[in-house]
Amino acid sequence: MRRAVPVALALLVTVYGGLVRLDAVVERYGAVEHPGWARRLTHAAPRWAAVVKPAAHRWDRVEAPYQGGDPINYLRFAREMQTFYQPHVREPLFLAWTRGFLWLLSDQDVAISFASAAGSTLAIFGVYLLTAAIASPAAGVAAALLLACEYDLITWGMDGWRDDTFMATVVFAAWAFVRLHRRPAFATALIAGVTAGLACLTRITALSFVIPALLLVVIDAPHAARRDRAARAALAAIICGALVAPFLISCAIATGDPFFAINYHTGYYRFGEGLPSDQPMSTAAYLAAKVAGHPLRALDTVLTGLFVQPFVTRFHGYEGYARHIGAAVEWCSAAGLLVLPFVPAGRMLIVILVTSLVPYAFTWNVSGGGEWRFTMHAYPLYVAAALFAVDRASRYVLALWRDSGRRALPFRPVVVRAAMVALLASLAWGSYVTLPWFVVRESIVRQEDVSIEAGPRDRWFFPGGWSAPHTDGVPVRVSLGDRATVRLPLPARRDYDVVVRLDPVAPDRQRRATILLNRQLLGAVYLQSDPLRMGAYRLRLPQERVRIGVNELTIVPETVVTAASAGPRFDWLDPAARTGIRLWYVRVLGNGNR
Repeated sequence: MRRAVPVALALLVTVYGGLVRLDAVVERYGAVEHPGWARRLTHAAPRWAAVVKPAAHRWDRVEAPYQGGDPINYLRFAREMQTFYQPHVREPLFLAWTRGFLWLLSDQDVAISFASAAGSTLAIFGVYLLTAAIASPAAGVAAALLLACEYDLITWGMDGWRDDTFMATVVFAAWAFVRLHRRPAFATALIAGVTAGLACLTRITALSFVIPALLLVVIDAPHAARRDRAARAALAAIICGALVAPFLISCAIATGDPFFAINYHTGYYRFGEGLPSDQPMSTAAYLAAKVAGHPLRALDTVLTGLFVQPFVTRFHGYEGYARHIGAAVEWCSAAGLLVLPFVPAGRMLIVILVTSLVPYAFTWNVSGGGEWRFTMHAYPLYVAAALFAVDRASRYVLALWRDSGRRALPFRPVVVRAAMVALLASLAWGSYVTLPWFVVRESIVRQEDVSIEAGPRDRWFFPGGWSAPHTDGVPVRVSLGDRATVRLPLPARRDYDVVVRLDPVAPDRQRRATILLNRQLLGAVYLQSDPLRMGAYRLRLPQERVRIGVNELTIVPETVVTAASAGPRFDWLDPAARTGIRLWYVRVLGNGNR
């Protein structure tokens, strides 16, 4: 019963997740009138879902569905599909998955929504298996419930993207690799190889986590067991290769490029960056050019794409149930990610999570590369980490209660691990805060235009005398007090041109501002006010007043006024705060713009 009950509960939660996704499909695209099974199911789903879903979960009706974007192309590609391993710009699994639903639904376009919703639903049971493997079956049921009811996942899961199916393949592959790492055997190697192959056939970029996971199976083991583990990992690799190789070979024969499904899309990202995109370019060459041209910018982009952006954009889809669920899951997930490296299964999960995000990490800030769906596959892993933390904490507290006064619990290892986690977190946070300074300096060295903008990572540029960053159409900071300073990392003593974008907080009383460079008078600007455009003021920084390294550009408004008297635009500040100007950015111009 202890084994059967959690599985039964996980299956019920999975059915619940599928029901609310089907209800969302009907709400957005309407009921399906034929064939008969689909008519009965889509007419009944809203009645059933009304009992279990919150009132806040609503979706607008789409009158002209699947226009623009990938889903309409998936439909076309699925209908044109001749063989499973045909050479194509899209990997075959989701196309075949969609083709199956087209057959079931009499070739209606809504089949693409059923395909993505089915993938999203499968991921619910997958996260149960994964969390049960690293924590406990009860934690697995809780993880499945969190994935089943998350609003953003439901929303994406009905619009016909392949990302839901990829999420399902990743979470099942993660579960299989955890089991292979724990008990290397023929059966676990077989399952790991099959699930890894399915992930690669959904997105060939899944190789970024499949290869490291196979290596970890061998490396993260006692020396005496490595030969046996290597044999099992090799078996999983052979099975995965047998599934994926025909697609790579067919692409190589037809196009000369086995990784055509990856390399074809570099044109989209080069176009988004304003780079020449008419000639083909491999992914390796594209990434190498990014790193060689701006190594610090590439490092900052990758670290943010791996560890920050995928995480901070999650956990917002629980508001319909209770206000603080998302915050609680987020904090538990962060704790779990810090603790997971201390257990073997956790190390496997961390490796899969980080390496699976590598393809996204280089392009998240280019054009549409940062869309929520591109890191959807990480969500189940974050949820599994959260429930792992809860499970471990509850076990430790229970052990303290049971053993109170009887025997000493091993506090020393806990303290040592906590200190290591704190040190690692401090180093990571310090790197995250300081890297923008060096990224800006790198661009100035290369004599390129670069902006120092108000925002969450501007701490080194805005020392004292400023409000916290605030979004007011654009991200801004407001000066507090008589003067405010912006730091500039200037690498050489030469003339620099800068453009300062700012507005007075009280235009009728602030008509000019004095500008200092390194506490020496630079000049004055006459402030203008335009409700449609923030003021732009160009300044020349003469080389005799420039220092190599940190330079201070100080802005002194004509007068300061209280935030209350500046108007409702500044009601987010303390009413008694003495305010001067509202600044967006300081832009250091390259040679070409002098």
